[in-house]
Amino acid sequence: MKLLIKIFNFVIFPVTIVIGLLLMASGQVASFSPKINSFLPLIGLAFPVLFALNLCFLIYWLIQLKWKSLIPAAFFLFNLGQMSLYFQWNSKPDFQSRPQDLCKVITYNANLFGAFSESWQQDSVFQIIQTENADVVCLQEVYAKNETMISLFQRMKKRCNYPYGVVYKLTENRPYGMMILSKHPIHKWKRISLGENTGNMAMWVDVKMHSNEFTVDKTIRIYNVHLQSFRFNKSDYKTIENVNSNKELDKERTDGLITRMKLAYSKRANQTEILTNNLAECKIPKIVVGDFNDVPASHTYRKVCNGLGDAFVKCGRGLERTYKGPFPSFRIDYILFSDPMTCIDYNSRANVPGDHKLVSSIFKIDQLFY
Repeated sequence: MKLLIKIFNFVIFPVTIVIGLLLMASGQVASFSPKINSFLPLIGLAFPVLFALNLCFLIYWLIQLKWKSLIPAAFFLFNLGQMSLYFQWNSKPDFQSRPQDLCKVITYNANLFGAFSESWQQDSVFQIIQTENADVVCLQEVYAKNETMISLFQRMKKRCNYPYGVVYKLTENRPYGMMILSKHPIHKWKRISLGENTGNMAMWVDVKMHSNEFTVDKTIRIYNVHLQSFRFNKSDYKTIENVNSNKELDKERTDGLITRMKLAYSKRANQTEILTNNLAECKIPKIVVGDFNDVPASHTYRKVCNGLGDAFVKCGRGLERTYKGPFPSFRIDYILFSDPMTCIDYNSRANVPGDHKLVSSIFKIDQLFY
């Protein structure tokens, strides 16, 4: 028995080192733009899995009280901060109802309201937005079926009880775009062009916040963002399902899927640069929300989050995954914020239509008035 353990340890030790090195590499991917190498971000996708494997090796060597446990322990400690972007253990806030000096913001990828699925889900989304009762609602992938975007926008405002809002249509001929609904006055808004020949969008609105304690209003800028997706087709999803079920892979389809992902990373890098330049020009308090289509161990997240707080990191709980589709489930929907606002709650709601969770956060904004 001891001989078998020695042989197994001899084999497993180099595997421990390799997994640790891959973990280090995946954790550092965010430092490099996909423009330099579009293959690197694919390693970043594996970060949570590599972290879990490294933890297993750490436990394995600790049980045997081997000095070799120091190696996975070092990798574990070095990447613990990065793992906090995926897993958090914050406590729940103690308030029962939302006080007046707080602002609730939600972001949700509506997935075209299920326009190309078996059921039309628009009414369900309307009901959910009513139930959430947020101060500001940011929607991506909004689709107007058998009506114009403006008529859908007006109907949604009335149905969900939002006196203010803005709709951004991608093109004049397509009933597709994004929306921001608000219970507070919108002072102005602007589109952010993410380049030509893209179905992705970004916008911002300046919202006037009011305090019962002060007569003056304060303005915060809220960004609604939808960055480049992988744009998988049916054959891509079939390939992914085969990977998930350990079935035999079609090399041609697998290569095509990887090529599509690498192209998306390159396009997203350009969009990220445009967005971060816009964020740098904004000198007032801001909240940035939306579907980034990228994981926390990514160049996209690192660049956009620079100088901003992450609502999940501040107030989230457990292992967060905001994408519900067939691709391995990741956190790709975010709510970020700047000082002097303080995030006091974060939640994600899975029982919503589509392939994304609805993500919400509550902010304490009274600091704006001091």
